[in-house]
Amino acid sequence: MKLLKILCTTISIILISSTLVKAQPIPVELMIGNKYGTVNLVLDKRFSQNSRIGFFHINTVQFDFNDKLKNGFILQDQIYVETIKNVRVSGGVVYSKGGFNPTAGLQYVYGGRKLFILVAPRINIESNQSYDIMTIVQYKPEINERVKLYTRFALLHLFDAGGNIKSYQWFRLGVEVKGIQFGLAADVDEYGPHPAATGNFGAFIRKEIF
Repeated sequence: MKLLKILCTTISIILISSTLVKAQPIPVELMIGNKYGTVNLVLDKRFSQNSRIGFFHINTVQFDFNDKLKNGFILQDQIYVETIKNVRVSGGVVYSKGGFNPTAGLQYVYGGRKLFILVAPRINIESNQSYDIMTIVQYKPEINERVKLYTRFALLHLFDAGGNIKSYQWFRLGVEVKGIQFGLAADVDEYGPHPAATGNFGAFIRKEIF
């Protein structure tokens, strides 16, 4: 039931936000590994073409093949204001197994034809405050007229006063053909204040919709 609610919420967000500005690609990635799979969606839209104000959404659903207790999800919705070029101040809510939490943070975003960079520190504003830093680096150089190399590195470090809560490093290496990216995937996860790294290895496919 929770998964159905998450999917319905995601679809509603996509449909509503697609009216904010002229159609803009929304990347959706499916990764299947030897231990678990993930569906990851990122949406970033300005309220108008020249506006400094916009809407940022990340939705990640994880489904474990052996232990349902390890299934998880996180939805992050923020309104941002670009204060200076490529630097944003943001605020909104995060929804996960722990419920809704207000959040605020900063974002540095650089988007070029080949290179994309996002660095986003954030704080969950609650009685027991937690913090995270998310970094994404994506590089897509051309191999020839029809094929691009596709590389992506995503890092998240979630922590509180007691230390590490969860950290992960996601690696993607593949190619892009006709707007579809696919290839090899490797995830490294670390849980708790004294974590031991665990790996999840498989393949991914990624497509920009709308």
